[in-house]
Amino acid sequence: MNSSQIDAISTMPVSSSSLAKTKAKPSIFTYRLMIFYRFALALVGGYALATLSAIVIAQTFSEDRGNAAMSATLVAFTLWACAFIWVFMVNKTLKASLGIIIPSILLFTVYYFLGN
Repeated sequence: MNSSQIDAISTMPVSSSSLAKTKAKPSIFTYRLMIFYRFALALVGGYALATLSAIVIAQTFSEDRGNAAMSATLVAFTLWACAFIWVFMVNKTLKASLGIIIPSILLFTVYYFLGN
């Protein structure tokens, strides 16, 4: 290649479609609302998930009530902390919501079929 070909390549216009690949940033209000939603989901949804898991574990191992209650409480506390961390770790808010809601529904179904 000679220098005129190199100059012609370097001065070619860049297409605007390659520059338009940047994402639009949400407004500060939308961002704060999304963070508040995740916080409420982690707090309330994580509590519901932990409570339902404690109930299911305690009912499953109800032969020794004291140990079942203590074990269920320990597992529920750990699950709540993990759910709180996980809600903020996930990239998409929908995935965080479904990750809390679906296991809660499944645990409620198990609780319903185990009976009181």
